[in-house]
Amino acid sequence: MMTPAVPGRRPRYRRVMRAVFDALECLGVRYFVTASVAASVHGVLRQSQDTDIVLDIDASRFGELTEALGERCVVADPIDFGSFSVASIVEQATADKVDVILAPTGRFEASAMERRGLADVPGLGQVWVASVEDLLLAKLVWSAGTSELQLRDCAQLIRLNVATIDRSYLESWAERLGVRELLREIDR
Repeated sequence: MMTPAVPGRRPRYRRVMRAVFDALECLGVRYFVTASVAASVHGVLRQSQDTDIVLDIDASRFGELTEALGERCVVADPIDFGSFSVASIVEQATADKVDVILAPTGRFEASAMERRGLADVPGLGQVWVASVEDLLLAKLVWSAGTSELQLRDCAQLIRLNVATIDRSYLESWAERLGVRELLREIDR
């Protein structure tokens, strides 16, 4: 069960986020929010000027999302990184941005998509959000131990969610993803 984010002032960029989520729902595309917005849902509050979303869609279908958003948004063509692609969506009126990761193909990413959960996010309503375990693992992999901010977020996520974290899942994937020692460091 996801923890609802703490209510507060609604960031401006949430307007474009809601438009993207609505378009994804209409297209039947599975997604989940990750990074700072997901961290907020799990109790670690951080300001962000954009949001990051993982989409279960490959680049060949990305044009459907572009069409669904219409002229309101400028959508950058996806950049292919092999096992996934990345694109940005910018609302023209405000320059607010959503970064999207398309069709990550690994086992971990497939597991994260299956484990996502619905959360009530103030200003957005119900959206799909990465599980706390998958968010932790993604932050550890992404930071490679070099980002103090990411490691601090991870330590807070563990402390704030200690009663609900699936330790077996977390430790198993940390081993497979090569971040076991990082997890041990922050989990003291």
